[in-house]
Amino acid sequence: MAEKQFEYGPVARGVYMALLYFVFLVGWLAPGWLFPYAAFLIFLGLGLRPLLEWTGLAQRCQDMTATIGDWRYRKRNRQRRMEIARRERDRKYRYSHYRDPRLPPNW
Repeated sequence: MAEKQFEYGPVARGVYMALLYFVFLVGWLAPGWLFPYAAFLIFLGLGLRPLLEWTGLAQRCQDMTATIGDWRYRKRNRQRRMEIARRERDRKYRYSHYRDPRLPPNW
């Protein structure tokens, strides 16, 4: 048996469980929609994962998520390094006895 390429997250599982509980509400309020709703839930439960794996969308989504996460980490790391460099530069000028003429007065 092939190993699963991905797992649904907790939010997706929670939404699916909520949709399962809404079967009773749909059956009570709109009995005509019960069969299409049940077919939709069966597709989500049994057919969506193989479809995503077969088309490659699951791998594509994971790659995009990883790329975005790396980009955010690099951006945050770059900003943090800039903050530290600025703080060190300010400390150098603030505690020196020689005042740089480019600095504002009383700095």
